[in-house]
Amino acid sequence: MDRVVGLEIGADDYLAKPFEPRELQARLRAILRRKGGTAKSEILRFGRLEIDKGARVVRIDGEERTITSYQFTILLMLAERAGRVLSRDALMDLLKGEKLEAFDRSVDVHISRIRAAIEDDPRKPRRILTLRGTGYVFAKDQDR
Repeated sequence: MDRVVGLEIGADDYLAKPFEPRELQARLRAILRRKGGTAKSEILRFGRLEIDKGARVVRIDGEERTITSYQFTILLMLAERAGRVLSRDALMDLLKGEKLEAFDRSVDVHISRIRAAIEDDPRKPRRILTLRGTGYVFAKDQDR
């Protein structure tokens, strides 16, 4: 009955759990074909850096950089708030909705790995800056 109701109120398709990931992909491709295109992807551009939100891909000069899904989310949170300082606590709240414990420095480790992937010189970052005792800021104009 849930399937019938869902389809009657406008759902394009219904997939019951448990399902095979390949079936999900096939159904998504079929929906996109019916809609006449591909999924639109919003791309944030900051000089040479591109952040493709839909594909969850980061590129520098068109070259894809490898970062984890969690690191992509951190980078996206910073980039969407470019120019604004985000404390470690604020980042953790945005990421998990959980309060950061005083000894938890995992955000710092993730930031250093993101820098290694996207910075020309991770020891002298121009994209993600640290404001000592305050937090991190994503620089709006880093590629000059």
